Amino acid sequence: MAKPKTNNLPFVPGMMTPISYGLLFAANGLVISLANTWFPQYVVLGTVNISALWAVLLSAGVLALIGTLTMPFFQEYESRRGRMLSDKEWMVGYLVVNFVGVWLVARVSEIFGLGVTSWMVVLGLAAVLDLVQGFVMMGLEKYKTQKQ
Repeated sequence: MAKPKTNNLPFVPGMMTPISYGLLFAANGLVISLANTWFPQYVVLGTVNISALWAVLLSAGVLALIGTLTMPFFQEYESRRGRMLSDKEWMVGYLVVNFVGVWLVARVSEIFGLGVTSWMVVLGLAAVLDLVQGFVMMGLEKYKTQKQ
């Protein structure tokens, strides 16, 4: 009888921050690229000096950095309250973080190459980013608890 395949990679707690950054980077890049593909009149990538690919990489990287660096603040808030945040509370918190992040990145579109037409587009993009990031981070949490 064949042995079932198992993942023999060890769980290393110190690697969670870079892994989170990488997963958020990939999720953000995918969402921004698809938003530009499906709604090019609302989400614009690139400038005269920055190609669309670089705009995706820069914007996704900054948004992933903002998302990764806010995680400890949420965890500190949890410890001060004395209870864990629910999934809904995490999602609402990251909706605010993503809204502010996308708005800030779009405000300096000459640097990052991401342009949006209105704050409603920012809200929609932040909501989609929130959902995709939520699925990705819940999958990472499931993997983490499975390995411990």
